[in-house]
This record gives sequence, C-alpha cells and structure tokens, in this order.
Amino acid sequence: MALSPQEMETAIIKNLPEKTGKSLEQWVELLAKANLSNKKEQMTLLKKTHGVGHFQAQTIIKASAEE
Repeated sequence: MALSPQEMETAIIKNLPEKTGKSLEQWVELLAKANLSNKKEQMTLLKKTHGVGHFQAQTIIKASAEE
C-alpha cells in the first residue's frame, strides 16, 4: 500500500539524518543563514550544493517556510 502524502513527509523527515547527515532543524537553520528569498534559489542550494534529493529539498523548504 502506498504512503499518504503526510506519511511520506514524516518518513522523509525521519530519514534525513541518515540520508543527508543533517536533521530537519539543521537544514532549516542552513536555509535561514543562506538568506535566500525564493524557493528556486533554496532548491538549487539544497540540490546542487548539498546533494539533497528533490523530495527531501521540498520537505526542508516547506518546513523552513513554516518557521
């Protein structure tokens, strides 16, 4: 059975430290320090500079917008 979007997001967040070496909180802090104004710039930073996967990057950006 496929995961719901919320279950998928929860799984991504849970697995971030193992897959990326940083927790969600650490990624959100990194984005805050980068002081990038739009999602495209944030996505580029996460994916191209840090090698984060697309859905991981989306989850991190969403969490940073909620802060």
